Amino acid sequence: MSKVQDKAKIVETIIKSAAEYKAKMVGRSFLYVFEGRSIEVVYRTKDFMHLTGVDSNSSAEQFFKDAIRGRLQPKQIFFSTRHPYDLCSKKMTQLGNISKIIDSELFILEDTETSTFTYKFGLTDLELTVCLSEDTDQNGNIVGDHYIARSLRVEDSFDRADGAFEVQYIFSKKNGCRKYDTITYIDKRKKIEDLPDDVRDMLDDSLK
Repeated sequence: MSKVQDKAKIVETIIKSAAEYKAKMVGRSFLYVFEGRSIEVVYRTKDFMHLTGVDSNSSAEQFFKDAIRGRLQPKQIFFSTRHPYDLCSKKMTQLGNISKIIDSELFILEDTETSTFTYKFGLTDLELTVCLSEDTDQNGNIVGDHYIARSLRVEDSFDRADGAFEVQYIFSKKNGCRKYDTITYIDKRKKIEDLPDDVRDMLDDSLK
């Protein structure tokens, strides 16, 4: 396959994955519960490009818009030392499965270390890992209570983390809603009644 054909295939995968990301993940908040603890995560449009592993001269927001509209072109993407082709190709094998991290059996990894950064948490189904960090402004100050998706890894990440725990519940709500009103995953061994009081207080009455 030629380089041009290869880039076209990558763009095709990105376009399909962006549609899935927008339909199932963007505009919602997700509450992950594990070992009596919980974290809230949002998946933003401006973080999608970094998950793909490609470089682009387009802004992150424009990149996502072009992908959603099916207008992203091979000439808009390129590879670099920071975003090498081989790593991108590896990510393409799992990018289309990214929505599994909002409604499937998962492990949450704590303090996940990579060659360049230590992420506070990672979500993994053993085939892909989405690395999460706190949202910060340009000065490094934390803004908001939600974690955001920073990186997609296609590798066994357990040996890179300080701790690994089973995710027991995943809840969802539309951004702007006060309470979580949708269960997207629950461990068969668990019940809503088993939740800590502080987590139960975050749920809509319809779930209790």
